[in-house]
Amino acid sequence: MNPRYLILIIFFAFIINAPAEAQKNNKRKHKKDQQAQLTDKQKYEQSDLFAQGLIQKQLKNYNDALNLFSKALLIDSDDAASHFEVSKIMLALGRNDEALEAAALAVKDDENNIWYKANFAKASRLNDNYDDYVRTYEELVEAEPYDINFVYELAFAYQFTGDYRNAIIAYDKIEELMGISEIIISNKTDFYAKIGEPENGIKEIEKLINTNPFEPRYYALLAEYCSKHGYEDAAVNAYEKIVEINPNDPYVHISLADFYSKKGDKEKAFEELKIGMSNPDLDINTKINLLASYYSTKLDDNQKQQALELSEIITDIHIDDPLASSFYASMLYENADYISAEPIFREIVNADNGNYMAWEQLLFCDLYLEDFEKLTLDAEDCIDYFPNYPLPYFFAGLGNFQIRDFVKAKAFLESGKDFVVNNNALLEQFYSTLGDTYNELGNYVASYSAYDKVLKINPDNSIVLNNYAYYLSLRSYELDKAKEMSAKSVKLDPYNSSNIDTYAWVLYKMEDFDMALKWIKKAYNNGGENSGAILEHYGDILFKLGKISEANEYWLRAKQTTGYSDYLDKKIKTKEIYE
Repeated sequence: MNPRYLILIIFFAFIINAPAEAQKNNKRKHKKDQQAQLTDKQKYEQSDLFAQGLIQKQLKNYNDALNLFSKALLIDSDDAASHFEVSKIMLALGRNDEALEAAALAVKDDENNIWYKANFAKASRLNDNYDDYVRTYEELVEAEPYDINFVYELAFAYQFTGDYRNAIIAYDKIEELMGISEIIISNKTDFYAKIGEPENGIKEIEKLINTNPFEPRYYALLAEYCSKHGYEDAAVNAYEKIVEINPNDPYVHISLADFYSKKGDKEKAFEELKIGMSNPDLDINTKINLLASYYSTKLDDNQKQQALELSEIITDIHIDDPLASSFYASMLYENADYISAEPIFREIVNADNGNYMAWEQLLFCDLYLEDFEKLTLDAEDCIDYFPNYPLPYFFAGLGNFQIRDFVKAKAFLESGKDFVVNNNALLEQFYSTLGDTYNELGNYVASYSAYDKVLKINPDNSIVLNNYAYYLSLRSYELDKAKEMSAKSVKLDPYNSSNIDTYAWVLYKMEDFDMALKWIKKAYNNGGENSGAILEHYGDILFKLGKISEANEYWLRAKQTTGYSDYLDKKIKTKEIYE
């Protein structure tokens, strides 16, 4: 025997796949005239080229394979197997239009070959020829009604083209062949919903339940489906069935909470959440994530209280879990219970000094409690662990400013501002506090420079506009600039008695005493009646207008409060102005 021919025999036995083998063995009975006229030599050459093409295709040498198949087709242009292989290579290369052309020729030459038709269906889909795609799989299922793969492909074809009713029929056929399965039921319920028949979707899930009436997950599917499609009573019944089957199910009450929340029954939702959070079988991470998502939006006071109560339940169940403690402290913080939150955050950072978020919340607790000694110490400790984080430097600077250690305040603020990246709001705070600090240190040029930097970042910072104007007026320096800034601060915050007082004081320094009196009255009437500074300024303005007795009356009233100047006692005693 010719060795080359032997190689071909072996190759066909072990390399060519089942479809390819069928291609060569399932030739149509009526051969084309051209095929019938082929000589033995031509048949041999054609077979040889086809076999070599398969080898090159197997090696992914697609161009060589296409060349060999093309040569085979030059000998026998009606060779369905060669057209089929060309089509598959074209699909692999993404040349879908050429793949479809070759696939069509393969089917034309051997219309009963199921593999050729399946390939044609695939090529049709990739070329958006959906009619041929669906029609071909319908023919394949008709020809091979028990081939589950073809039935699946037909179901997908109907689904892909939006023919959901026929998709359901195809899935019914799959159920006949394979039995009821959760994934098939899930697909059918979706399709029933899409065609406006959710009641039939419910029947499908009930059919699934009948296969195993004690499977809680199936009732959960039913509950979710009923809830989604407005069958609320049926949904509640399904959830209750889960509780009946498995009273300790850690998720059913969470699902019920979500159900009632969507219905708008917040009270029942909260009660179900409490039951769910009390279940020790539900892990701490899931509980925290659930609560974080449940209370993800801005909370009203009632929701804050609910979140606090739930976090307390979690802490009671998971006593030694730091995550539970941290969440509980955060909820105390959200409820403005800084006194209770502060020691918990302190405990957390003592146990884990690398927990920056806990440090930050601890520092804010110190700030809101106005415990500036603690704020200073805690911020400095935090800096030891997070030397490149700007916020602890700001708090250290602010704390030292409040306890009047201005030298340390300046050092922390100057260092920390360099760590601020893409956060102009925080940079504003740094420069604003630096301006105040330099003013206290008597470095007025640096103070004004810091304020200018704030206003460059935010020209509408009414606090800095007010402070800057006031400090300028105290030194009778650049009063026109002071007046302009003070007027702007009043416009931005028209009911702020401190801003109005500053504007009156600038007018006083500019010796416009009548206008100063008008504005100091506004400051007084906007909450300044208990401010030592405003009452003293009121007296000073009256004094300049020659109303000595009235001036002394306001000075005496200022003495009853706080915030007045060191000159007040001397003014009262001598009935003279001192600045």
